[in-house]
Amino acid sequence: MTERLCEIVKRRFPARNIAQPWVFCNTYADCKTGELRTGPFQYRKTILKTLCKKAGVARFSYHALRYSGASIMANRNVPIGAIQKILGHENRTTSEIYRHNVGNIEREAIAMYEQATKKSHTDSHTMIAMRAND
Repeated sequence: MTERLCEIVKRRFPARNIAQPWVFCNTYADCKTGELRTGPFQYRKTILKTLCKKAGVARFSYHALRYSGASIMANRNVPIGAIQKILGHENRTTSEIYRHNVGNIEREAIAMYEQATKKSHTDSHTMIAMRAND
């Protein structure tokens, strides 16, 4: 658990409903009986969709967050055993999937791409036109 998530849980814990054993829970209608029930929050897709909409970003999945985090840790030389434990993989080879080190050539390519995307479409055409007039 990250420090930030730990802080969120610490804030939520005292405000929780003492009668419920969960920090994050919701009330929902049972699909079989229609009866209102309270249980652990299970609508991750709904939460993520709402958060993405509020943030103004395209929707993505929890798996993308998991993959991104594991890849970042692997590229920062976090031991694969630690990544395996964090992700809860029983088999080490499952965690090995996230181990695709990015080399200097790839880093340079990404930096060039990021630099190019900072320039607007109009600016790039203006520069080409100015070079042509020289």
